[in-house]
Amino acid sequence: MRSARRRTDLVVFLAVLATGVVLVLSGIQPEAVSTVAIGLSTLYAAWQRQEGPPRREEDRPPAPPEGGRSPAPGRTPE
Repeated sequence: MRSARRRTDLVVFLAVLATGVVLVLSGIQPEAVSTVAIGLSTLYAAWQRQEGPPRREEDRPPAPPEGGRSPAPGRTPE
């Protein structure tokens, strides 16, 4: 599963890179190409998050400490 996802990521990366090179060589302004590339990468990231399996418990970030706030640096909790 992980290997298939990495392969998909590589294919998408190479496709966006090749599209960007073709567009720049065609005379499109690099700023416009970068805007399109950022938009495509954002859409791909959103799509990929929806496709993934539910996260396991150990993959989740740690819960905040009791009371909802962490102590200031250098202070001990009261």
